[in-house]
Amino acid sequence: MIDLDEQNRIIEIDKSNQLEILEKWSSLFKEARENSLKFVIPENVSEPSNIVICGMGGSAIAGDYLISLLKSEIKIPVLVNRDYYLPSFCNKSTLVICVSYSGNTEETLSCFKDAHTKNTMMITISSGGLLEKLSKKTNVPHIKIREGIPPRTGLPLIYTSLLTILEKLKLIEDMSKDFEETEKILTELSTKYSPDKKTEVNFAKEIAYGLYNKLPLFVGHTIYSPLPYRAKSELNENSKVVAISEVVPEQNHNGIVAWDNPNVVLNNVAVILFRDKNEPKPIGIRMEQLKEIVKQKTEKVLELYPQGESKLAKQISLTYLIDLTSIYLAVLYGVDPSITPSIDNLKRVLKKKLNLQDTIEKELV
Repeated sequence: MIDLDEQNRIIEIDKSNQLEILEKWSSLFKEARENSLKFVIPENVSEPSNIVICGMGGSAIAGDYLISLLKSEIKIPVLVNRDYYLPSFCNKSTLVICVSYSGNTEETLSCFKDAHTKNTMMITISSGGLLEKLSKKTNVPHIKIREGIPPRTGLPLIYTSLLTILEKLKLIEDMSKDFEETEKILTELSTKYSPDKKTEVNFAKEIAYGLYNKLPLFVGHTIYSPLPYRAKSELNENSKVVAISEVVPEQNHNGIVAWDNPNVVLNNVAVILFRDKNEPKPIGIRMEQLKEIVKQKTEKVLELYPQGESKLAKQISLTYLIDLTSIYLAVLYGVDPSITPSIDNLKRVLKKKLNLQDTIEKELV
């Protein structure tokens, strides 16, 4: 097994310096906040009756974070749409926000075209690509974010942009203090979990060792509902491993029963519970009971608690820890976290057999 305290080995394997990008998350939040505050909501985008956020992968997950964060605050329906087409209810009172870090995600481009057909209100977010080009050609307001980083590391850029849009639409209260706290905590954590910090004082490295050659099972709840899926996705893409995502209370109605089988060995499953000292009472009871059940079958049970006071800081502090862990775990496996051969190959096949991007561009330009 590779020693995570050998920085030269980390540099050798993490060829695109994803650890370095993650260490800059604080500045990415600040940059995105300053950038999106300059964005002017056009007159034809006002008082939506519902919002549909279209995206895939690392772009879509920001919408999930937003919904879980604002569930008790925002008064209109907000939906994340991971598909080629919009829901049938979308109309001129719907605000469709198309998000693609690269600007070339074909499902998102297809939704962009569908939104034009349905005459919805629209805003787009990307680092460039065809989405930016089509937005300019069709006079759709566009927020351009920093380019040149792996899409999954762009969460601060997209999430901040989405939240600021809702602020400007006066759908939520001002979040400036929440962003300031989040940036401060990320600055502290970037030092705490840095590659130059030894494993014995680096929790992210310690978790990575604990997940090595294990099947990770992540469980979240409430504002942490998107975190298990984010963790699963980061381990899939960065570490190239299988992982499982669950959310309480739903998990208590199905997934919990898997631990009842007396003939299945589960000691290779590592259970990671996203907790909060201020959990709602029903959730706290459920999480405690789940912990006791899984501990009967596996010793590998870890509870992770957030840092900060605001809900945003809490979400992001745990996300940052897990994202870093996924890179350290990739290093342990000796795999480059940046490359995604299967995705790249699938895109080539889709371009050859479908070539949807060119079709959409010809129809809209």
